Amino acid sequence: PAKRKSTKSKAREVVVTRLSRNRRKMITNVVGLERFDVDLKEASKAFGKKFACGCSVTKGATGKDELDLQGDYSEQLGTLIREKYGVSAEDVRFVDKSKF
Repeated sequence: PAKRKSTKSKAREVVVTRLSRNRRKMITNVVGLERFDVDLKEASKAFGKKFACGCSVTKGATGKDELDLQGDYSEQLGTLIREKYGVSAEDVRFVDKSKF
């Protein structure tokens, strides 16, 4: 029973990952936003306007759609996701895969 619960809680989670592209360039990746009934194309447009950066919907390694933002917006993005889409703070997880 405990394992079943952990997989269910993991299913409703937004993961914000910071990746380094080359030298000083960063990419912020958002996975799992669609589980909270968020239209990814609409969110992509909103994030792009808010942070004045390029934001696109791409297919991830697992085949699911995810958002890629050009730049490091992990902290601000977490706050925006909580405020705009009503995702609780416990459901937003940050991962830093940058080389710095």
